[in-house]
Amino acid sequence: MKDNWRNNIRKKPKSFLIFLSFLLLIVVVYSATIGPVDIPFRRVLAIILSETPFVGRWFPTYEGTERTIVVNLRLPRILLGVIVGSSLAVSGTSMQGVFKNPLASPFILGVSAGGGMGAAVGIYIGISYYLLPLFAFVTALGTVILVFALGRVRGKTDIATLLLAGLAMNFLMSGLTNYIRYISPPEKEFHLRILAFMFGTLNGSIWREAIISLPIMLIGISLVFAYSKDLNLFQMGEESAMQLGVEVERTKLIQLFTSSLLAATMVAFTGVIGFVGLMMPHAARLVVGPEHKKLIPTSALFGGIFLVICDSIARTMGEIPVGIVTVLLGSPFFIYLLVRNRGETGW
Repeated sequence: MKDNWRNNIRKKPKSFLIFLSFLLLIVVVYSATIGPVDIPFRRVLAIILSETPFVGRWFPTYEGTERTIVVNLRLPRILLGVIVGSSLAVSGTSMQGVFKNPLASPFILGVSAGGGMGAAVGIYIGISYYLLPLFAFVTALGTVILVFALGRVRGKTDIATLLLAGLAMNFLMSGLTNYIRYISPPEKEFHLRILAFMFGTLNGSIWREAIISLPIMLIGISLVFAYSKDLNLFQMGEESAMQLGVEVERTKLIQLFTSSLLAATMVAFTGVIGFVGLMMPHAARLVVGPEHKKLIPTSALFGGIFLVICDSIARTMGEIPVGIVTVLLGSPFFIYLLVRNRGETGW
């Protein structure tokens, strides 16, 4: 029975993607109803439709407090959650494909630790709130570039060396972050800002963040998707892939750098949100199989849906960092998937 529904999905992947897209829209609208001010689902849907370009002219215009709450406060946060969740999930899918390692994630190359350290330094020296994402992005990307430089051996990217360099940079950046926290002023608000970034949060998101991150997400996911066939061949081994016409070194560099850029951008805006990039590719792989042409868009939709749901839960729990919820929900679900589907992960 379990294999029947899975086989049906794999035979009709487009129908499944349409279903996931519809589910994502429902989750987005429902999430916009959650908050101190209770707004009915139908009203939220009507407000969103009235504000949608090219469609809004067919719906009545809304004014007042409810529109302000939905459009200016909740929607930017929710849409940024979709963008971040999708980006992290696709980043993880790409890295797992390149490394042929089910434990690979967007933060394996030190992206999260580098961004966290940059944010901690920025908060410590008192830079503007609006410059903090840029500061975190620069340090995250700088960490990745350094890891890539350390991972190059005789002009080639050595996977084992790259992983070890990433592990070393993770420890180094995490140690520097903890040192900054140790020497920082004792004010509670100061430490809460650093902790919020280290655990990841969508609280306080604005439209500008979503607008900046959206094209980066679209370009990054498109670039990963363009190499779907190469990622499939990677699973046969680098030598076999090379014999079948894949430019292995070029593909590795493009995929790893694109994945790191996606993760670094998202970390810069939301902080370190763990587990999405590790778990969502596995969940998608168990449903649609290991073929990357289906796996990449499925992972993207899974990631967006999952993170919006987690953020909705975070809001109902008193605005706790969403990264805590992703771990609390993700870990048991991930264990359940592994136990129930042993030997069926596609690796």
